[in-house]
Amino acid sequence: MEIITQSLPTASIWPNDGQIPGIPKNPRFIRDERFVKLVRSIIDHPEMLDLREILVIEYADQYVVIAGNMRLRAVVEAAAISDADLAVIIEEKQSLENFIEWFSAFSALRASKTIPCKIIPKSATIEQIKAYIIKDNVAFGGDDFDLLANEWDQDDLIDWGMLLPAPIEESEEGEQEQKQSIVKLVIEFSGSLLDFDEVKRRVSDIVEEFPSAKLRD
Repeated sequence: MEIITQSLPTASIWPNDGQIPGIPKNPRFIRDERFVKLVRSIIDHPEMLDLREILVIEYADQYVVIAGNMRLRAVVEAAAISDADLAVIIEEKQSLENFIEWFSAFSALRASKTIPCKIIPKSATIEQIKAYIIKDNVAFGGDDFDLLANEWDQDDLIDWGMLLPAPIEESEEGEQEQKQSIVKLVIEFSGSLLDFDEVKRRVSDIVEEFPSAKLRD
């Protein structure tokens, strides 16, 4: 199978919305906050697009993304950044050693509005393409969070879009709160119904003073 690598105009590439018969729409989505981080990631490191191309297949004289739908959206967004916003980012980056290299790479992205792609040949079967879609989104490995905590800057990891587990202290605290929330107080009563109504009224008055408590029949 011969696979061609080529930079294509983003205007000629369509997200996978299920338009190709037999191929389900892209199952991957990204929340607003993480999408903003992805856009910023591309602005900060546009050269990474050459290191990991998106996968596309030719369809109806255009191209459809098989893997990299979110990156395509983010590249379109990054390339359309306003001059005012770019000026702010340039101000942030002017002190970097690789400023000229970065500015050249990002300016080329803005001007060309293209994205590096690997073009899947038309000989690929539907089953192969479906496998590419899922396998591109599967994380086979795991992360050593102890190593990440000790040897990496946490703010950098968050800025780069990595999802980190909550601190252990917070988790234990949350478990303790959950345990406390299910504590029950049982009152046994064997008197007359009139006395029962009075007891229930008085207990209800006490419970109302504590928002976390509930009175159940």
